[in-house]
Amino acid sequence: MPGIAEKNAPPALIVVFLRGAVDGLNVVVPHGDPDYYARRPNIAIGPPHSPAPPLPIPIAAGGLGGSGLSALDLDGYFGLHPSLELLKPLFDEGELALLQATGTPFADRSHFSSQRRMEVGGTATTHATGGWLGRYLNATARREQPAVRAVSVGLALDQSLAGADSAIAVANSASYRLSSGSEEQWRIGIPPLYQGHGERLETVPRSIFSALDLFASNPPDQIPRDPGASYPRGALGERLRQAGQYLKADIGIEAITLNSDGWDHHVNENSALPPLLSALAQGLTALRTDLAEHWSRSVLVLMSEFGRTVGENASGGTDHGRANMMMVLGGAVNGGRVYGHWPGLASPQLDPTGDLAITTDYRTVLAE
Repeated sequence: MPGIAEKNAPPALIVVFLRGAVDGLNVVVPHGDPDYYARRPNIAIGPPHSPAPPLPIPIAAGGLGGSGLSALDLDGYFGLHPSLELLKPLFDEGELALLQATGTPFADRSHFSSQRRMEVGGTATTHATGGWLGRYLNATARREQPAVRAVSVGLALDQSLAGADSAIAVANSASYRLSSGSEEQWRIGIPPLYQGHGERLETVPRSIFSALDLFASNPPDQIPRDPGASYPRGALGERLRQAGQYLKADIGIEAITLNSDGWDHHVNENSALPPLLSALAQGLTALRTDLAEHWSRSVLVLMSEFGRTVGENASGGTDHGRANMMMVLGGAVNGGRVYGHWPGLASPQLDPTGDLAITTDYRTVLAE
């Protein structure tokens, strides 16, 4: 029955893309690296249990100063931003793994091309077809499979799912239906539009109506939320709530992609970052509660297109950099650790661009 994890239910992957390039150094804080504080005298997150500075240090004309915040210690060297306090128990219980100094080896400070490159998962010399997750779905396709194996929660299909016949974009499952005319007319009128354009396009009408039939017979929007799951208000909370419904409906969905916007903090980072992180932590822990038995078969991956500069700028923020952090959480995750080789923040240890060096290719994480 819907809402109870089936014994043979497939593993489920949820990919959350933090668009805008989150500042991984202030999320997974290297409080054991003295150069972190030397390069960020005003915006660094303080060591665990460190007292707030008596007075902020003014910078530029904004009067911004030290964060006055203390990291939540993870392993004696790294800590979490205090606004992620709700995630600390997941780390302690081994359900959250963190990775530092990850990224793509292809230097690019453009949001758009970097996001696309990460979602494609290609190389510098190979033009991959579709997205990395779309290729996985096609490679594991079987003769008898659900009409929908993957959903992008939004108006458009995320690039990572591009090329998969079993992937659809749904902004809201409650309104996923034909909005005008009779369904019979649509079923008659749409297929001829795709005929004569190749076998791949001719399958589109079948996919459309198969998805409509699936949602009509097993409506995900009718799956109740667990009373203990408190999703944050806003777009991210709603997208995570819908992701939970798709998995609890047991309709064969194996991959879900969704986005969180607003992570490009060139100014006032100490003011902008905490509420976003708080909402993220609340949403992820709410999803964990909501999924209940399904949590054990679920893995969430959080990624962003690139990191931020090691040094702060004059506006109390950071600019486009290179390496970043990633998060992986779920019931079967080997967590409770900060993975990856930490290169250090001293000048000789930095990337040639002067940013945090990449020591783990993000595709290594996605491949696993």
